[in-house]
Amino acid sequence: MKTVKILALFAICIFAVSCNKEQAPAPEPVPEVPEVYQPQNVQEFVDLTKVKTYNYYKAPKADLSAASVAVTYDEKVLYQPIKIKYTYANGDTYTYTIPAEFGLWANEAGRLRVVTDKQNTVWLQGQTKTGKFCEFVFYGDPAFNGKKIRPNSYRNLPAGEIVYR
Repeated sequence: MKTVKILALFAICIFAVSCNKEQAPAPEPVPEVPEVYQPQNVQEFVDLTKVKTYNYYKAPKADLSAASVAVTYDEKVLYQPIKIKYTYANGDTYTYTIPAEFGLWANEAGRLRVVTDKQNTVWLQGQTKTGKFCEFVFYGDPAFNGKKIRPNSYRNLPAGEIVYR
């Protein structure tokens, strides 16, 4: 019995000592850092071996309209790479590259047949080095995907005019 009392006293002492210990502080939650969006830069090369006479390219983003478009070409060089670069409000870019085997035609007024409009649609007309006629339409706004257009490189100079049907 004496041993039971000693064990009970010993257990009470251990319990008292363990209750007096300070508990380790709970770790502070790490504040969540918002994920920073990394802009995407996509390039697509037009394969001239697979093009048709009339080529329509849908807007690169099905849910977002392009903020701007830039068409890069040299007016003095007939056959050269042509770049159509769409820029979006979130910093994304989408670039189409037509290889140097395609050359732009000039209209009767001497202006190259490149037309852009406020909806960032781009129309190009020319031919390949093998003599195949090609017309390209690149849409910047998904609302116009699949719509036929009537371009006019004489009106609304210097940009030209595109009428949607």
